[in-house]
Amino acid sequence: MIEPLTLDGVANAVAGVAGAVDKASTNRIRVRTTREGLRDVIRRVQWLLPCDRLVSISTVDTTESIELHYHLIGQHRTVVTVTVELPRDAPEIETVSDLLPSAALYERQIHDLFGVVFRGHPGLTRLILNDDWPRDEHPLRKDWKPVAGTFYGGAGRRGPG
Repeated sequence: MIEPLTLDGVANAVAGVAGAVDKASTNRIRVRTTREGLRDVIRRVQWLLPCDRLVSISTVDTTESIELHYHLIGQHRTVVTVTVELPRDAPEIETVSDLLPSAALYERQIHDLFGVVFRGHPGLTRLILNDDWPRDEHPLRKDWKPVAGTFYGGAGRRGPG
C-alpha cells in the first residue's frame, strides 16, 4: 500500500515556489500560491508528490477576490489543493490545460460563470451559458444581478421553431 502524503513532504516539494502549506482535513493538504507561481507549483505537485489526476477546480467569490482551488490526487489517496487568489477587478491567470488536459473544461466553465480569463487557453469558449447570454455578465459572482429587460437566452424572446 502506498503511504499518504505528509504535510512536511508536501511543504518540501513546493518549497521556494509556494506560500503557506497546511492540513485542511485528514486526507487533504492545502498549498497557497500566487498566480505567478501557480504553474511551478502544479508541476512540482505532479512530478514530485506525484499527483497525476485533477479531481476538479473549485471557484469561490469571497467578494474581495476570486479564489481558484485546484484539487489533485495520486495513488497515495491524499488530495493536494493548490489555492490561488485573483483580484476581482482583473481575474486573469495562465491556463494549466497544457499541464493538466482535463483542466480545459473546468477553465471554460469558470470563465463562463465567474469571468476568469485563462491566458493561453486553446479554446476559451462558452460551455455552460448559451450564446445569447451577455458577455460581461457572470451569474455566479456575488455581485451579479439580472438586469430588467435583458435577454438571457433560451426560448422566451424568439418563440417556437
